[in-house]
Amino acid sequence: MPNVMVLSGPALPLLKMAEEMKPEGYELTVCTGDTDDGEVERVASGADFVLAFGHGVTDDILRAGENLKLVQLCSAGYDGVNLRLAGELGIPVANNGGANAIPVAEFAMTLILSCFRHLPIAHNDTRDDAWMRPEIDGYDSYELLGKTVGIVGAGRIGSTLARLLRGFETRTLYTDLVRCERAESFGAERVELDELLAESDVVSLHTNLNAGSHKLIGARELGLMKKSALLVNTCRGPVVDEAALIEALRNGEIWGAGLDVFEIEPVEADNPLLTMDNVVVAPHVAGKSWESYPRRVSFAFENMQRVWGGNAPDSVVTED
Repeated sequence: MPNVMVLSGPALPLLKMAEEMKPEGYELTVCTGDTDDGEVERVASGADFVLAFGHGVTDDILRAGENLKLVQLCSAGYDGVNLRLAGELGIPVANNGGANAIPVAEFAMTLILSCFRHLPIAHNDTRDDAWMRPEIDGYDSYELLGKTVGIVGAGRIGSTLARLLRGFETRTLYTDLVRCERAESFGAERVELDELLAESDVVSLHTNLNAGSHKLIGARELGLMKKSALLVNTCRGPVVDEAALIEALRNGEIWGAGLDVFEIEPVEADNPLLTMDNVVVAPHVAGKSWESYPRRVSFAFENMQRVWGGNAPDSVVTED
């Protein structure tokens, strides 16, 4: 009988779904941020699998998990897990297999369109009886149709964005360590990062956070972008040098930014990005859609069953 250690907040919809969707014979033991460290270690020591909703897979859990056969994440990102230690201990780590690719790609589109049309300003002004200030009367509002969009990281999310962009007849560029045939099937052209930055009207970030992508977009990279360009980040905050981004936005080096993620989360109240009219912000919610939740849970349990049956797990991530 497989024992599954579940790392979750008590109110997450994913937790309720996991209880409802677990395979017959699977036992779930939930640990939250309030669970005593000793209890966490005890549960980990008897677990066959870890199912993580968000972060919380600590080194102590990995070391205590003598019987762990898989750490299964419900997120696409895996920067919260010590992959080197997991590898040394022989514990495979898998992400969600693209279960949240659709909502993240759709949210990237939402940020692009919201920025181009100043939607937050329009919304607030209409509520506050400030009808059509000059910033939103069309002089500084733009269409996505026919623009050049650069996708940094053409995995499941980035290639899904490439598919969505077809309806806007964009010229779509992408940069990735490996060629992505799926993105290319939707008309995306693979180029180097510098060329993508220089030619794109919109740059959308969809890379994992690792040593190679930490502050991938800094002052030099922002300086390569068009002054009319928009930067969108729905992956991880530290992929962007936030101080450099603030300066670029203040100095007009780029036109605007749409941000779902920040270097420090929750974002600090005095962060200058929160007060800029050329920035649209959200609280790391791009992947949260009702439709994606059962896909995540279903993939997680299918992967566990795969391993329990003696097969290799899908969507394994490793240290880059």
